Amino acid sequence: MTGPYALRITHSPRRHPISTLSSRERVLRAIRRQPTDCVAAMPYMYDIAAHTAGISVLDFCTDPEKMVQAQLTLHDQVGQDVIAIGADNYYIAEGFGGVTTRNEDEIPALIGPPLTDMNGIFDIEIPDPQRDGRMPVMIEALKLARKAVGNDVALRSPGTGPFALASYFIGSQQWLLEIAMIEHNMEGANEPAVLHALELATEALIRFGKACHDAGADILHCGDSLASCNVISPKTYERFSWPYSKRVFEAWHAHGARNCLLHICGDSTRVLDLYADTGADMVEIDNAVSMATAKQRIGDRTAIVGNVHTVVELLEGTPDMVRASAQRCIDEAGQGGGFLLGSGCIVPRYAPLENVKAMIDVAHSQPYPED
Repeated sequence: MTGPYALRITHSPRRHPISTLSSRERVLRAIRRQPTDCVAAMPYMYDIAAHTAGISVLDFCTDPEKMVQAQLTLHDQVGQDVIAIGADNYYIAEGFGGVTTRNEDEIPALIGPPLTDMNGIFDIEIPDPQRDGRMPVMIEALKLARKAVGNDVALRSPGTGPFALASYFIGSQQWLLEIAMIEHNMEGANEPAVLHALELATEALIRFGKACHDAGADILHCGDSLASCNVISPKTYERFSWPYSKRVFEAWHAHGARNCLLHICGDSTRVLDLYADTGADMVEIDNAVSMATAKQRIGDRTAIVGNVHTVVELLEGTPDMVRASAQRCIDEAGQGGGFLLGSGCIVPRYAPLENVKAMIDVAHSQPYPED
């Protein structure tokens, strides 16, 4: 391997003076409620890495070496405990035949779903993670990142979820219409096709997650953005998303994964218990949810990650605002273990690095809170 990346293959993470554990050890121990030296910090960061490294977003999304180079450059600057490999939501959808955009400074977007009619779902085959779409890009990036950081830093896999992935077969708007037609017993409802789409999406995610685990991911990520209760009702979530996420986690656990993370955007307060019932080892809490509520409701069953505000604080705020928010998260959810400081969602591309550093420094500068 030649070029700038070759110089980074022996990447040495920066450590805070209080640190006695590696980042990876800190993260894994926090998930298991074991004592740690300080609070683990895992802001969810993708294309901010490209911006930091001066790499085009297109290269970041399509070239595994560039993706890893960018993430290592960002890690040098801020020293987070988890490097998140990934870029967008459509790397699996492309393997099913979806068409996405390719622009120099934009994240890929779905412009050509594989289907125009749900009945075509019965002719679609499950893609191979090692061959189809951009899944091989993500898997190779995980391998390169693991080689670069060794056992020093935890790695998080890319993540989409079964409900969201199934929507990409026909487009999100039409998918939600198909769901509504089933729920209201409308003429033309096609429940067999919708359920088959969910089966295909679930199996594709299971296979991709297993490949990510084998490539070196410590945390397997299931991010079902369209299943947000800002988009669908709790009843719809329980019927059309929850059972499939549960199956994904069961299969990943059976494969040997021990740190499976569920991330769903929006106000999930009404379905937090269902989130824990999926069997997720970690639940990432969006800014719309109180960390204290999440800790009280499900903190005894799953680790909690969150939730410094990505826009108000990390993008538009000041370091002092970020520090105050980070401390609030620790105070509300840190007691008793099973807590990692995170962002409510993906950190925006142009968030000031001093704000991200402020968040991480709050975590790394104080001992882990105990009972």
